[in-house]
Amino acid sequence: MKKLLFTLIALLLSGWMMAGSFVKINYSTRAELEQLFADPNLTVHHFTNSTVYATAKVFDAKTMVMIDENAFQDCEVYTLLYDPNPVIFKGAAMPFKNDGAVAIFNKEARLAPLTCDFPVVTAVDPRIREMMDQVSMDSLEATVQHLQDYQSRMWNSDNAFAASDWIAGRMAALGLEVEQQPFYASTWTGSGQAAPNVIGIQRGTLYPDTYVVCGSHFDSFSYEAMYGSGTCPGADDNATGVASVLESARILTQYEFEYSIVYCAYGCEEMGLYGSEAYASRCQQEGMDIIGYFNNDMNGYLYGDVIHIDCIYPNSVAPIGDYYMNVANVYFPEMPVQHVNFTSGDSDHTSFNNHGYMGIYPFEDYQNYSPYIHTPNDVIGTSVTSFAMSQRYCQMNIGCLTEIANPVGETPVVFCNPVVGFEIPPIYFKEMGVVDLLWDAPEEGSTGELQRFDVYRNDTLIASVDYDPSMIHYSYWDESIPVGTQAAYYIMSVYSDGCEAPSETLTGEGAPTSTQDIDSNNVQIYPNPVENQLTVKAKGLQRVIVYNVMGQQVATIEVKQDESTIEMGKYPKGLYTLQLVTENGIVNQNVVVK
Repeated sequence: MKKLLFTLIALLLSGWMMAGSFVKINYSTRAELEQLFADPNLTVHHFTNSTVYATAKVFDAKTMVMIDENAFQDCEVYTLLYDPNPVIFKGAAMPFKNDGAVAIFNKEARLAPLTCDFPVVTAVDPRIREMMDQVSMDSLEATVQHLQDYQSRMWNSDNAFAASDWIAGRMAALGLEVEQQPFYASTWTGSGQAAPNVIGIQRGTLYPDTYVVCGSHFDSFSYEAMYGSGTCPGADDNATGVASVLESARILTQYEFEYSIVYCAYGCEEMGLYGSEAYASRCQQEGMDIIGYFNNDMNGYLYGDVIHIDCIYPNSVAPIGDYYMNVANVYFPEMPVQHVNFTSGDSDHTSFNNHGYMGIYPFEDYQNYSPYIHTPNDVIGTSVTSFAMSQRYCQMNIGCLTEIANPVGETPVVFCNPVVGFEIPPIYFKEMGVVDLLWDAPEEGSTGELQRFDVYRNDTLIASVDYDPSMIHYSYWDESIPVGTQAAYYIMSVYSDGCEAPSETLTGEGAPTSTQDIDSNNVQIYPNPVENQLTVKAKGLQRVIVYNVMGQQVATIEVKQDESTIEMGKYPKGLYTLQLVTENGIVNQNVVVK
């Protein structure tokens, strides 16, 4: 009996000693992070871009900050809150602000290895461009409107369960293998079963057990709904993310891929990433081979007038960030994309990063995201202001998934037509080098839709001119070429399917070629500025060509006398250049229409 009692006491003491202390440790480099994961004294539970939260068998005051002397002894979770600086609370805790809570569980985290299978994308794949072009803003809006109409999708509400069922039905209708994963949550608003995660799998034809994953959370939150005095429609946060995932599935299930694609919708994100933690933790336990995870959370609030993407991810998973930038640069080179380290909130990519998978979070704007989230005003029109931006985020989600998953089948043959009538007419200037490039729109018959014309000088892109279906004739002034310098020019027609067709190459010279330049002092143009009629006088005047400030030719007036009156009032206000062609040469004069 004494021996048994002694054994029980020893086991209890051993368990108490093994429990250790819950600590915080700061680090700076990937090498330091790897050392912390390899340290036998530590069990890492969670890590950010600069901090590890772990259980330490032996506390070291020199390198650690004590949070709790007895880790997880009388609490299920610790909660990381942002204020905006991180603060740790024992147990579930209410956020200081409306978007910053992460639950830390008594589970061992895993660090994703730097070796990865991300492809290097060098050119647009016409098959993937075809998929991207199918993204419908109407379809995205319909999904957001449906989820908004629930009015509230609080994590354990009947509406959240109904939303989970609806999403599962949408995925099943697309032919996916669908599972609703139940999980338990212990939050500051209460404990119990959360609305289940929805997992849909599209099996790969060649590598069905290797996966690329995208996800979003479907729950919503507001303090008004919490206390029964309002709603939390959650249009931007995060019906827009769910819409991107479902729209991606709608399109990609029409095709076959070598690798499997997983589409996820999580419950209970707002309380601390509970849903994605439950799924990512299970993936780690089952040893799922996941190449990368792409998060979809808030992509409908456009700040400014330029669609852009802020990529949130820790430096420890830089390869997937580099891959995302690579895809963006190839498919949408004009779109601003930047990597940011967001320290005032979090999302479901963190659950995957903490379980050994590389995850990234493309976000609408880390400094100027929707100010209406977690309020009754998170609705279409107020908080969701641009479905064009949501469309672009969904297109990027498709591009990142499919470049990895690899579409099955041959790449379709594409072809496209170059511009016609490309010419560089002679222009004579006294003191500046300008080359005037003229061309007409291509003939019909290309496989893709014409998007723009790229202007190249000596094989370097110097300008882009958007295609306008209502226009046939185009022009561009190259005012940056030095006087007396010759250069080779061509116009590249760029199409939606990635096809590019160059024109012939012509030589232009930024220098006078006239044998007799005219003296601008012998030219009279008045009044300047002008409101309506402009008088032009020059000896031997033959023609007046009007260019706008963009260097585009807007009019050509044939003249057979030394003096002419030109109606300038019909043009928009601004700066114009008149090119006066005379029998003795050419001169330019600037005119302001007021």
